[in-house]
Amino acid sequence: MTKQPLKVAALISGEPGAQELWTLRAMASVDCELRVVQALQSTTISKRKRVQRMIKESGVVKTALRWAGSAIGSRVASRDQHVLNELFDFAELCDWWKNSGITPLKVKALNHAESQAALSSLCPDVIVRVSGGILKPQIFSLARLVTLNVHHGQAPLIRGMWSIPWGVIEGREDWIGASVHVIDEGIDTGMILWRGGPQLAPGDTTVDLFFRTHLEAIAALVKILTEFASGNESPSGWPIPKGETSTYRSAASLWDWLRLLYLGRGRRASVLISKGIEC
Repeated sequence: MTKQPLKVAALISGEPGAQELWTLRAMASVDCELRVVQALQSTTISKRKRVQRMIKESGVVKTALRWAGSAIGSRVASRDQHVLNELFDFAELCDWWKNSGITPLKVKALNHAESQAALSSLCPDVIVRVSGGILKPQIFSLARLVTLNVHHGQAPLIRGMWSIPWGVIEGREDWIGASVHVIDEGIDTGMILWRGGPQLAPGDTTVDLFFRTHLEAIAALVKILTEFASGNESPSGWPIPKGETSTYRSAASLWDWLRLLYLGRGRRASVLISKGIEC
């Protein structure tokens, strides 16, 4: 009897950037049947409803500070993306994507009924969230074996958004890194299959740390998928030391962005300067 190849569905939101294409190319190197589901928009919820929800949950002042922070963050992210494009060699990745033969199944949003129908038709063994927001149970439960996520932060120590910058401004070396974990109904609370942190050095910025972290995390993801493809359907979890305290952080506010910029986005952060003193 011929062994059926592992069916893997990669979920992306919007046009894939350099880091998403790097991830997809690495996944394509695994002996599997790779399909891509691409959401045309991040959410179908209007901006007005999102603001109303934030005000209800956090109040007017905190919501205003978060939106002010996001305005700064979008400009920083744009500059960071230019750096990442060079580091990942975006032009080469675009050529690979064009010639890969992969035709994405396009849906309105990852949690939309169209996505659910697309995934149901694919019958994936493994789903990997490559980009996009929080997946709802009707989506991540469609994987026969498991749905995986690469979280840029060392879960469960730090969960949520902006984990590497939080580690920089809070001086938490143990937060800086990444995790490959199973998606469940919590936020970055599923079983950890791998986690690790990059080498820290004086002069690093958050974009440097993100780049090196992403390389290590995707290499780990490939090993995990290869293990599934070889027939091991029950990989062991990463041993989490007892007594770890889990912290959840959401998007940064205006003051948080100002703190990060004051620290030179890492260049003047004590957690990185201390590495130079140690050397």
